[in-house]
Amino acid sequence: MIREKNKIELGHSTVELREDGIVEIHFKEKMVIGLDEAREITQCYDGLLEKRKYPLLHVAGNYVQATEEARAYGASEEGLRYSLAEAYVIRSLAQKIIANFYMKVNRPSVPTRFFGTKQDAEVWLKEFL
Repeated sequence: MIREKNKIELGHSTVELREDGIVEIHFKEKMVIGLDEAREITQCYDGLLEKRKYPLLHVAGNYVQATEEARAYGASEEGLRYSLAEAYVIRSLAQKIIANFYMKVNRPSVPTRFFGTKQDAEVWLKEFL
């Protein structure tokens, strides 16, 4: 883990508290995000976000998947404890199928949407600032 002022680099992703008040999580390409990785991201929030809630922007690289356990954790009270709203930028058909499944099965308790572009996701998340 490499930490800068408002940014933490992990082996699988980067977590950054942006100046506009959005937390951006960028997942590296060709990754499978499991429960351990999901928990590691949440632990980054512990130090970075000072116990405040923020809108979260998840940007998936190509060929990124989350395991069933990671999806369940992400929608849980613990996984959402720093989240006002969650936007996911997805690109592939496989990611879209998993996104639809996530919404139907895991039912996150905060507003959650999926977008094809980062710009569209940012516009939506700014409604929560």
